[in-house]
Amino acid sequence: MMAAELALGLLDGEERAVALRRVLSDRGFAAEVEWWRRHLADLLDDYPSVPAPEGLIDRIAMASRPKPRSRLKTLIPAGLAVAAAVLLVLFLRPVPVPEAPSQASPPTIMIAALTPTGKDVAPFGATVDLRRGELRVAAIDLAPPGKSAQLWLIKDGTPHSLGLLARSGATRIALPKAERSGMRSGAVLAVSIEPPGGSPKPTPTGPVVASGALAAT
Repeated sequence: MMAAELALGLLDGEERAVALRRVLSDRGFAAEVEWWRRHLADLLDDYPSVPAPEGLIDRIAMASRPKPRSRLKTLIPAGLAVAAAVLLVLFLRPVPVPEAPSQASPPTIMIAALTPTGKDVAPFGATVDLRRGELRVAAIDLAPPGKSAQLWLIKDGTPHSLGLLARSGATRIALPKAERSGMRSGAVLAVSIEPPGGSPKPTPTGPVVASGALAAT
């Protein structure tokens, strides 16, 4: 897990220092970090960034209104569905298959690569530790002065606020148990630009500037 977080830029401060020292002293760990870096580089080469579809905010806002359940599935844009499939291929890391347990355990770690709409901003990573109830987002400053970058989970077509992103350093967010159930493969993380302190409404009010689908590791 630490190797993936280092490659995704999710570590800072003492945690990053510990990981870098381990790279120098542990060949196996160093190889694992390099594997993740190459894997991410392949994604950037093979799957160029695609801007979020126009009108995404309108569709997200509409999702907060009561509607027949059968229509909720149509609220996630087709482009995000494709991104979810790509991320599943990317992040399902090939490892030796262990002996099958009597009953399969649900995944405890989820990973997403969020693609910004701006062409000059590289994709950035996020990990969800369901066992510890913690979400980490790599250090990135998407909000202009006087604005906040707010993270959302799009679950069943409905946005749920997860909190604000830090302007410097990686962001850590404690996940309530009610939100952990929505952290599943194919669910979408999105970032919108909001007034200071976040959206005054339960849905985004500003433009969506980055999004990406979760995948189990």
